[in-house]
Amino acid sequence: MKTGRLLGQAMKGLTRNRLRAFFMMAGIMVGITVLTSVLSAGMGARERIMERVRVFGLENMMIWAGAPTDQTRMGGGEGGGSAVTATLKMEDAEAIRAEVGRIREVAPFARQGQAEVAWQGRTFEAPVFGVTPEWADLWDWPVERGDFITDADNEGMARVAAIGPTVVRELFGDEDPMGQVIQVGGTPFEITGVLGVKGTSAGGGDMDNRVFVPLVTYQRRVANVDYLSGIRAQVSNLSEMAAAVADVTTLLRERHGIAPGEVDDFRITTPTEITAMVEEMQGTFNLFLIVVAAIALVVGGVVVANIMLLSVGERRKEIGLRLALGAKAKDIRRQFLVESALVTLLGGVAGILLGLVVNLVLERVTDTPAVLTWHVLAVGVVFSTAVGVLAGLHPARKAAAMAPVDALRS
Repeated sequence: MKTGRLLGQAMKGLTRNRLRAFFMMAGIMVGITVLTSVLSAGMGARERIMERVRVFGLENMMIWAGAPTDQTRMGGGEGGGSAVTATLKMEDAEAIRAEVGRIREVAPFARQGQAEVAWQGRTFEAPVFGVTPEWADLWDWPVERGDFITDADNEGMARVAAIGPTVVRELFGDEDPMGQVIQVGGTPFEITGVLGVKGTSAGGGDMDNRVFVPLVTYQRRVANVDYLSGIRAQVSNLSEMAAAVADVTTLLRERHGIAPGEVDDFRITTPTEITAMVEEMQGTFNLFLIVVAAIALVVGGVVVANIMLLSVGERRKEIGLRLALGAKAKDIRRQFLVESALVTLLGGVAGILLGLVVNLVLERVTDTPAVLTWHVLAVGVVFSTAVGVLAGLHPARKAAAMAPVDALRS
């Protein structure tokens, strides 16, 4: 039987009972909607992760003060939390710069989380960082107006600050912040720089909500500490990241007098570690939703199979007449298989379209992009068609096995 004629007969068989065809489509549509949404949202989440990793910097590592158990609570991004231990000192940063050949540059910093920043009666909570000039370079963080922190600022313990766009918006609104004096934890700082937009950190924080002051000023006039929260280091070559981490670990263990077998009093975070951690959580969530989609598809397949069996019973005279007029058993079998595959394919297409609508809604609600590729479309089409073929096997065989005389007598 020609393909065109076979498809025509299949369409006629489905349109005779539109309600029945709709119920068969609905079961598949739900499963494909979930599957499409999961795949599209998962790919969008991965793209968002990679954007954040690129913001972190593929050639950079973060060395945090505190043992791994402490640092796990701090997170791995630029806003990873204030130091809770005094295990990193400025001398450690200088030693890494001087002794680890694979490291191109380092940027030590100290941090206070969510300090009160005030200006003319307005207050706002923002993290405050004490940094050196290398910070802007290692974060590839442009200054929109004015200047970033300089070596002279650190040498003179200057009370100057560079602030992010979020701080500008919340404290100053439409007014020009340049030259204004803000209070940071009760200490006055003159704004000498405004940073460009940076976006979201690897940990999901607002990197534009930052106040940067000279590191020495922060240590002596704000926090009264002599230790660092962490050190950002950049490798000379991305391929040497693992070796550089090993070199830094060895150096710091020696400097801190950590005996073999003892736990490090610092933790090193790399882009690879951040990506693996986030993707593991995302993968677990996606697996759960894929299982839900698979269950929905199985249920949909069972519904299709049962309705197709019911259809075979109701169309016995039609089947018997076709067999009596010379149709072969394989023609009958193909017709019912095509009907089953066609109705699930249509359900799959509808499910893909509905899944895209769901993703557009989720994108607006969660601000996570939904990525549509041909892979997503192909998976939806293939899965829905496969379910239709499998669900139609038994009904098609039962229809093809009918004896013409018995079918016409029923």
